[in-house]
Amino acid sequence: MNRRRRTIGVSRGLGCLVAIACVVAGAQSLGDEAADLWPAVTLEAKPWTRWWWLGSAVDEAGLTQELASLADAGFGGVEITPIYGARGAEDRFLSFLSADYMQALKVTCQEAKRLGLGVDMATGTGWPFGGPQVGPDDVELRIAGKDGRFAPHPTGFKVKRAAPGGAGFVVNPYSTAALERYLHPFSDALSQLPPASLRSQFHDSFEYQANWAHEVPEAFHAMHGYELASQLDALEGRGDPETIARVKADYRATLASLHMDYVKAWVTWAHGQGCLAREQAHGAPANLIDLYAISDIPETEVFGASRFVIPGLRREEAEVGKNLPQPLVTRLASSAAHLAGKRLVSSETFTWMREHFRGAPSQMKPEIDQLFLAGINHIFYHGTAYSPEDAAWPGWLFYASTQANDRNPLWREFAEVNAYIARAQSLLQASEPDNDLLVYWPIHDLLHTVDGWQRAFSMHEADWLTEAESGRLAQSLIDAGLSFDFCSDALLSEAGRYRAVVVPPCRLLPAETLQRLLDHAAAGGTVIFVGRVPNDVPGWGRLDERRAAFKQQTARLAWQEEGDGRTALVGGGKLVLVDDAKGVMAFGIARREPAAARGLGVLRRRLGDDTLYFFVNHRAEAVDDWVGMATPAAAAVVMDPRTGQVGRAAVRQTAGQTAVRLQLEPGESIFVRSHAAAAALVTAWPYAVPVGERTVALDGPWQVTALAGGPLLPPPFTAEQLGSWTEQGGEWERFAGTAAYAVAFDVDQAMLDSADDWRLDLGDVREVARVQLNGHEIDCVWSLPFSCRLDGRVQAGRNHLVIEVTNLAANRIRDLDKQGVAWKNFHEINFVDVHYQRFDASAWPLKPSGLLGPVRIVPLARASGDPL
Repeated sequence: MNRRRRTIGVSRGLGCLVAIACVVAGAQSLGDEAADLWPAVTLEAKPWTRWWWLGSAVDEAGLTQELASLADAGFGGVEITPIYGARGAEDRFLSFLSADYMQALKVTCQEAKRLGLGVDMATGTGWPFGGPQVGPDDVELRIAGKDGRFAPHPTGFKVKRAAPGGAGFVVNPYSTAALERYLHPFSDALSQLPPASLRSQFHDSFEYQANWAHEVPEAFHAMHGYELASQLDALEGRGDPETIARVKADYRATLASLHMDYVKAWVTWAHGQGCLAREQAHGAPANLIDLYAISDIPETEVFGASRFVIPGLRREEAEVGKNLPQPLVTRLASSAAHLAGKRLVSSETFTWMREHFRGAPSQMKPEIDQLFLAGINHIFYHGTAYSPEDAAWPGWLFYASTQANDRNPLWREFAEVNAYIARAQSLLQASEPDNDLLVYWPIHDLLHTVDGWQRAFSMHEADWLTEAESGRLAQSLIDAGLSFDFCSDALLSEAGRYRAVVVPPCRLLPAETLQRLLDHAAAGGTVIFVGRVPNDVPGWGRLDERRAAFKQQTARLAWQEEGDGRTALVGGGKLVLVDDAKGVMAFGIARREPAAARGLGVLRRRLGDDTLYFFVNHRAEAVDDWVGMATPAAAAVVMDPRTGQVGRAAVRQTAGQTAVRLQLEPGESIFVRSHAAAAALVTAWPYAVPVGERTVALDGPWQVTALAGGPLLPPPFTAEQLGSWTEQGGEWERFAGTAAYAVAFDVDQAMLDSADDWRLDLGDVREVARVQLNGHEIDCVWSLPFSCRLDGRVQAGRNHLVIEVTNLAANRIRDLDKQGVAWKNFHEINFVDVHYQRFDASAWPLKPSGLLGPVRIVPLARASGDPL
């Protein structure tokens, strides 16, 4: 008996196929001209998922089934990361890179290609890089002073969550020689695969513990001109604080350079294997922008749950950890991609978004939109665990996961989320960045501290950016509607593509970087210093020589008062000194997007000759108003990535500025594309407003019938009033799945004639609703607000409404733990909760499930003229 998938129900596959067909077709129901506005959905436009192989205990039939399930749900590819296995399945384990493992990988790549999926792989098991091939000369090292000399010693750090055949010591992240030896077994193994089997290799975020490598002394001397051993007292924190900070800055710069070489060597190796390289730079003790830019696909990470003010969006403290997503840090990855000309910039997404089995699609969408606003265009779920057919529900799982698998009762609904992502990413990947400002990231001030040894830039403790003056300035620019990319010293070479370079308040600046800024100004560019002009160079080595060069450069500048700031002419351009972000705005060189002043998120990109806008309402209030756009447009089209609908936007010109009418409820998002030819072909966007105060409340009685799910289908019941189906007791308390709510209601002819359309408001939905009216499929409502248009399907007289609602798996998991079922049966860390404690759902309160309402239909009139 199939104990795992029998409970899913036969409707899942149909629902997934319908959703994916909608993605491919775009808005073809609106005509070919509308469909053509959506770029083709490629496998990279679809979201991908991290696919954990527990114990690598996979088989050909299981691989084919899971890949087919992922393809049906709208995923575009997988990243394979082997980890520890399930207890009792040891006889199925495949040793990493063994002949059997490579055969499984070969089958995976073949089946993925047949199904239209891509395959990435982590260059190792678990994380970080390491394994049995890492010998004593290649392990991580730390140092301490001893008898006036350095005494490096191994950290003893081993691979976390290692898979069979992958356990061992972590490789030193500052040694390219150690990395090359680590990669030898991979080169031999991957040579067995047909060409182009894999798209990319993957390097997870920097979670190493080393602060030393055998290469450090020589590299340090070459970079800084003195022996590090001569400054052991300073490195250990003894002596003058300024000297300590400068010596440590040189030491940290050396580690950064060595790790850059390490990542470059890995990227070169990946290319030699016919693969791209996907790199998570965050956490590293180096300039993250440069590290991201080395790779083909820079990747950021979303860890935790953001605090949004969207009404109805649940964020219960017991269900979230202490970490918050960091949109500013995310921009470092997208900035690197923009500067280095990388088409894709990805994100590990939904990591610990909520406690296990308690994350809903409505909670996913704001996080997705926040990533899009930050420049991300290639979503990776975190993630999916392979599970064999004979594993009892909920199957094999990995912690910190969204549980994107077909044992999740919401699996059918993930196809709708993925359709949204795919439409949005098709536009984002087809377009190019259109940012005006280049904001220099002053890393040297951060390296110049007396505390600690290396300085890491983590995603989880991001005050190095969010609480720094540079981060506060960047957030002020965002809030003011000014678009920018962050920039490193090295990538100032790309400054000519921007309207101005902005240097946040900082004290230290290399003379070479100052010269790049002066050269940019001399070539006609503008450099805006905020708060103050840097007045010193970083580091200790060759200090007098470098200070003299710096002072010589600054001495030539003739500053003059101008308006609220000061300027210095340099060649065909100039330097500007302003007090704060308001001064940057007042300078007027960058386009200011009015939507930001309304509290809307706004992203502007170029799509051929068109300007593409993405607007997001993460406010607590709805927007129905004219919203200005900083780029002129004679006409525009509105494009809804949730439904695929396209229509001609209402556009007007006022005081030389283009404005578009936007109707966005809290939680909604929309694309607007300036496209005069398309606007002339498509029908008008269906702006609408309620007709007076009239509504039709759908009070019941409701006939409720379980359709699919488990562990058993509860008996049907009649609800005079809506509420959680768990209130029925019995099987309904532990049911995870889909139930249909059916109700009949009447609309008289006069009311029908008074409305151009109707909106269905569902109130509180736990968690996703599929709407059918009078036998017609209307919509799948998975995000806030839980409402939809009824597309003219309301009829005079009797109407029949069916709403299929799917809940979370939480109550079913709660029941398993109350019964003491041993489903958490994994090696290593086993299965922990969001607080990294032993997972136990037995004391959870019942999670409200089903259609909670209130439900009503609202008559609408086509909106003409100005918004109310």
